[in-house]
Amino acid sequence: MFDHKEIKKGDRVRHRLFGTGTVSDTLPLGDDTVVTIEFDSGSTKKLCAVISALEPVEPESGQKEE
Repeated sequence: MFDHKEIKKGDRVRHRLFGTGTVSDTLPLGDDTVVTIEFDSGSTKKLCAVISALEPVEPESGQKEE
């Protein structure tokens, strides 16, 4: 699981229900961070990072991180 203070724009994350996506915006909010994620399915969601238990997605071998 991510430390919510370390999530940044461009990070690839996985959510247990919505799948994999890319963080497009972050907003610190008290003891949490609201993250906007553009999921690979085409949907965009705003989620509280701590509550949603986002997991980092490691880049596939052969691909460079942006």
